Amino acid sequence: MNAEIIFLRLLHIVPGVVWVGGTIFFAFVLQPSLIKTGPKHFGPVMESLLKPMLALIHTSAWMTIIFGLAMAFRVRDPLFDFLWSTNWGIAIVSGFVTALAGYGLGVISVRYSKKIIGFSAVTSDGSGLRDLQNRAVLSSKMSALFVVLSVVTMAIAQHI
Repeated sequence: MNAEIIFLRLLHIVPGVVWVGGTIFFAFVLQPSLIKTGPKHFGPVMESLLKPMLALIHTSAWMTIIFGLAMAFRVRDPLFDFLWSTNWGIAIVSGFVTALAGYGLGVISVRYSKKIIGFSAVTSDGSGLRDLQNRAVLSSKMSALFVVLSVVTMAIAQHI
């Protein structure tokens, strides 16, 4: 394995760890804990954490995707023949699609979280707030599961 591929793998894997770890932390630790604190604390805490957390997760997600594509183009030549005719290619495409789906679900979760911040600052309607919280939690957990599935698929691709 040459130095370029090692470098690309590191630039793909390290941000991927940050992306997946940040998504899991947000979905299964931070968000449920903040919801338990109630709307009085949820809004201010989430508002202060959301911006840096988003910057970290979005940046690491895009770095993972971009360097993953670069690595796929460098590892296999011609790439498109391998993507559709080999088990490796099918696994790579499946992992890429699940990663994009996980990213999209994460974006949806963030939109719900932003609505919750605005909602909890304006009103105390419990049922509307609870509905937004449930949607945010569901989409963030689905996002985390999709990005983990993507990692599993990519790991399997290396050995088939």
